[in-house]
Amino acid sequence: MTRRAGLSAGLVCAGLLLALSGAPAQAQTPLRPAAQALDWDRRDEVLTYRTCGCADACWVAEVTDRRTHILKARLRCDCETLLAYRPLAEPARTVEGRCEAVNASGDKFGALRARLQGLLGR
Repeated sequence: MTRRAGLSAGLVCAGLLLALSGAPAQAQTPLRPAAQALDWDRRDEVLTYRTCGCADACWVAEVTDRRTHILKARLRCDCETLLAYRPLAEPARTVEGRCEAVNASGDKFGALRARLQGLLGR
């Protein structure tokens, strides 16, 4: 086997290993940091959080269906304004006030969970 063929075979094997390892299809990039899973009380849903800048004052929190990955609700802070989105209920984003209510709370993730529960009508 030539050196070039050996290198190609090695790259193919590395690619297969990565694909089979369960690595996310959407990699972390400087423009899209990796989302972290937060505690959520429903087993059929996942709550994720990712920051986008402004010293953690810019962020996105989303609730998705665990099986289908369909978005159920999103809260987003653009450093100042808190925006809510429920694609199945209303196609437009709504302004929920200022981000300060969540960012300055003693338990930011608890405040996010409470806001998302309210947004989902629970």
